[in-house]
Amino acid sequence: MIDLLVANTAILSEVKAKTKEAALKELLAAAAEAGSVAKKSVTGLGKKLLEREAIGSTGLGNGVAVPHIKHADVEKPSLVLARTQAPIEWQAIDGRPVCIMFLVVSPAQDPEAHLHCLRWISTLARNPDFRRFLLDAKDQKAMRDLLRELSPKA
Repeated sequence: MIDLLVANTAILSEVKAKTKEAALKELLAAAAEAGSVAKKSVTGLGKKLLEREAIGSTGLGNGVAVPHIKHADVEKPSLVLARTQAPIEWQAIDGRPVCIMFLVVSPAQDPEAHLHCLRWISTLARNPDFRRFLLDAKDQKAMRDLLRELSPKA
C-alpha cells in the first residue's frame, strides 16, 4: 500500500504560505491538482483539517508537521509531501516552526490504512537523515526518490 501511496504522492518543493492555515490550503490544492482528492471536496476537507488542528497541533517536532484527516468524500489514502525554506509556526510539540509537511487524507471507512500511513510517516519524521536529505533535495524528483528509497519493501 505504501508503494502505491508514494507513486501517487503530490510533492511541493517550495510551499509559499507563511501561516499554518495558508499552508493547509496550499497542500489541499496540490492534492486536488494531482487528482488525489476531488476539487469539490477541498473546502470541506480544509474545514476538517482546521478542526483537527484545533484539537491538537499536528506539529510532531524537529520541524515536521503531519496534518491528517479521514473523510467520507475520499476514496483512497493520499499524501502530499511539502517543504519550505521559510519555517512556518505550527504550535509543534517542541515549539519549533515547521519546514517539512506531510498531508495525509484517507477514507473514513478505512481507519487501518490511515494508521498505517501515519506510522510510516512517523518513522520518516524521526529520521534525522531523512529530514536533512529532504531539505537538501534539489527538486521534486529527488524528494520522490528519497520517499521511494525509504518506503517499506513489499
